[in-house]
Parts: sequence; structure tokens; C-alpha cells
Amino acid sequence: MDGVATIREETCGGRKLGLVIGESAPERSIVIFNSEAAGSVRAGSYLVGMSLEGCVLGIVERLVAGSLLYPSDMSNPLRAESVRASMGGRAEYYLRGSVRWLARVEDLARGVIMAPKHPVLPGTEVYTVSKTLLTAVFAPNAPGWARLGEVQPDGVEYRVNLNRLTRHLAILAVTGGGKSNTVCVLTKQLVTRGATVVLFDMHGEYGDLGLGPRALEHDPASVNPAALSFPEVLQLARMPANAINQERILRWAWKTAMKLYTAGAIRSSEILETARALVKDLAENSRRTINSVLKSGVKDLEEPPGGVKQEQAQGVLNKLDDLLDYYSEVLNPNLPLELDRVIRPGGLTVFNLSSLDEQGADAVVSHYLRRLLQERKAYKSQGRGYPTPVIAIVEEAHVLIPNGEDTLTKYWAARVAREGRKFGLGLALVSQRPRNVDPDVLSQTNNKIILRMVEPQDIRYVQAASEELSEDLSSLLPSLNPGEAIVIGSMTRLPALAKIDLCKGKKGGGDIPLIPEPATREDEDILDQVF
Repeated sequence: MDGVATIREETCGGRKLGLVIGESAPERSIVIFNSEAAGSVRAGSYLVGMSLEGCVLGIVERLVAGSLLYPSDMSNPLRAESVRASMGGRAEYYLRGSVRWLARVEDLARGVIMAPKHPVLPGTEVYTVSKTLLTAVFAPNAPGWARLGEVQPDGVEYRVNLNRLTRHLAILAVTGGGKSNTVCVLTKQLVTRGATVVLFDMHGEYGDLGLGPRALEHDPASVNPAALSFPEVLQLARMPANAINQERILRWAWKTAMKLYTAGAIRSSEILETARALVKDLAENSRRTINSVLKSGVKDLEEPPGGVKQEQAQGVLNKLDDLLDYYSEVLNPNLPLELDRVIRPGGLTVFNLSSLDEQGADAVVSHYLRRLLQERKAYKSQGRGYPTPVIAIVEEAHVLIPNGEDTLTKYWAARVAREGRKFGLGLALVSQRPRNVDPDVLSQTNNKIILRMVEPQDIRYVQAASEELSEDLSSLLPSLNPGEAIVIGSMTRLPALAKIDLCKGKKGGGDIPLIPEPATREDEDILDQVF
């Protein structure tokens, strides 16, 4: 099945690596490795051992070295030197590893992943695993599976099931760990297979990823004013949460302008200006625009809210003026209202947010998450709405979906995380500060690609949000090289340590050098003289 059926039951008879020692559980054993294995066994290596259920596949999650000749309580350096001299300089040590048993090989041969129920007994030998089996497990030749990189350190191809991304994904790492490269690799694999990807690009580093006509970049990211929700207007207007009277004024003005637009009395480009003119009347104690609007013949228009003070209206007017100043590029009345003309089905759509502040980015990202969820629901129930499944990638998730703060993006991301899978809408969060990402949203990402991470708080936070990330496996995170990742979740058959392929086509993301390269031979000669 999916390439695994070609594998016969793996015999636990490869090259001997060591023995199980101490107490053993069905899911974990301690293995002491022989000297011949020292050069080949690494954290992340796979091996096989025999339990009463048959041969089982395991991964070395933690590896330590020790020596009886150099105990940890040795305090005399002369004694250490004496021991070394007596050994003729030869190293005398042992390797001990924590092995997590993943599945019975017999089940893997049938394309089934079943955790073992019986421990590998103490004294049992463990062996190398064949690349044939690893390839069948980690590189199935089946629809929806695409190359992400190679299994480390075994060097076999590593693929993931792209169809499982509707169960959501988190890509987490320190700065420079390889997050944006991973996003690039996944995005290109998705789009080249006909998937629809929306990428919210906070720093303008992706562009079209070399996908040409399959990619559409909105630079700057924008929305049609006629498609804005009132909460998005409040966000763009920077309305404080406690400004209740100002909110009442703006709600009336916006609602009135939208009714005029819906009735065809004004154009999309005139919505905000009309709302501003209505508020200006209140600020100047005038009814010139208000009376004109009420006499326009448009039905269900309302009088201004009662008890309005001029200084309150002036405050709203100032906020609308700031909105038009700060976000004039964001408000694009020429942008199509049809979502499938803004977000290209079967391709990549990039919203370049690099020119926006956090509030503007929040309004834009939440706007499209809201509309995608609403339209995917409508399509499934009524056959109208956005026509294809979508994966939405949110960069800088700790900014837009913060822990301990409320944002519009956080609200809609939580909705997508809870409901999106049923409607073909997946969410991918990208962050270098996972502990600052809302835990409710992060914990609902079934899949995780975790690259290098050094901050203990971040590691503990991610581990708490991940059922499959054990303490031993998470101990590998600080030692990962750029581009190496622990991959867990339903997108992979078994937890894996993978080296992500290098992606071509991304605009930026790397460090910008402070010192330029020498431009001439003369410059190089000067540097040679200095150093």
C-alpha cells in the first residue's frame, strides 16, 4: 500500500548496534551501543529490535557518551591525565541512547502504523535498518505525497502528505533556522500540484517564488472598502476599545455609507469619504450632508445617534483622517469584490504586508481569513463561494495571533483552526517566538515542522502543544543545523529528523551584509596589507 506493500517483513538481522539494558517499556528502551556503532549511530537514527510481537522500528531520540574511567565526580585533573596515559591515549567510552519504538515492521509492510504493545526485552540486540524499509515508510509513491528533503542521518528521500495540511501546520524556529526556506519548499510543492496557497508575507521576502503565471502578488496588500467588515474598519481607524460613543458614531456613518453603496447611490471609492462627510456634519453641528443623504430616496437610512457631542464626533473625524492617511494604499476600490479574482484558485497568492504596521496587517489578514472561511462554508453547503480548498500561511504568527492579546486575526485564525478542516481550509503558522503565539491556536496545528530552537521556554511551550514531541526528541532542537527539522503529525507516517531541501526562487530572508565585498583588486590588496 502506497509503496509499503512491496516490503516484506523486515528481519531484525542487519548490522548489530548494541543491547537493550535496564527496564524497558513498549514505547521506550535504553540501548547501550557497541564500539563499532559509535561512528554511525546519531540522534535521529533509526534501528530495529525484536519484541515478543515481532520486529519493531525505533528512533534514537537522545544519545549520551560516558566512561567508567572518567566518572562525572572526578575532581583531580592529574588523576584524569594519569588514566589517559595508562590507556596510551586511547579513548575508552560507551554510548547510551534513549530509543522510542514507533511501529511493528510487519504492520509497516502492510501500510499500517501501529504502536507496539509489548516491550523490547532487556538483553535484546538492536540492528541497523535497511534503506529499503525507510524509503517505503518515508517516501511513499502515492498521490498527494511530495518531497520535503532527506531523512537525517540515513540519507533517504523524505516526503510529506500535502493533503493533511488541512489539519493545520506550525513551522517554528529561531531566526535563521530555515523557516522561510521551508515555507518556500512546501508552497512550490503545493502549487506545482495544483493546490491553492495564500501567503501573508510580513517582510516582502517571497515574491512569486519563481512560479511565474501560477503566482499573483498583491504589493501592497489591499482590500476593497466595500468588502470591509465594521470590526476591520474599527481596527484601521485605531478605535480604542473603551471609546463607546465614538464607536456608535462611526458605526452609524459606516452603516449609512454602505447602504448608499448597496443601493447604487455611491461608488466603492466614495464609501469612506461619505462616512467622513457624515461625521464632519456632526463635528461642525451641520446637517448639510446628513439631510442630503436622508432625502436621497435610499430605504432604511437612520438619523444620527442621539446625545452626540461635537468633540466626540471630532475625535471620530480625526481617526478617519488618519485612516485615509495611513492606509490609502490598503483601501483599493478597484480590487475585484469576487474573492476568486483576488485569490487565484490553483495557484499562489501573496499579500505583501511589508509596508503596513501591525494594525493594518491585522486588518488585512483577518479580512481574508474571514472571507475564505465564510466562502468555503457557503461552497460546501450551497455550491457558491470560493471553489477550491485553500492553505493559508501566516508569517510572524506571534505578532498577528499573540498570546494574551486580542486581535482580529487571532479570532479568525482560531475559527479556521477549529472549523477549517471540514471545509477544506488549512492554516499554517510561521513563527520564531512560539511561546508568544496563542496556545489554543498553536495546539490545534496537528502538524509541526520544528527547526532549530534554543530558548528553553520556547521548547517547553512547543512540547506542551505537541502530543508527539517527547522530552527526549525536543532535546535535539538546540543542536539542529540550519534547515534540519523534526517533523511530526499526520502529514508524516512517523516522527522524522529531516534535512529540508534548499528552495530557489525566494526574494529574500537571509542576512544583509554590513560589509560589502571588495569591489576591485586594489581593495583586496589593501585588506591584505591590513590583516
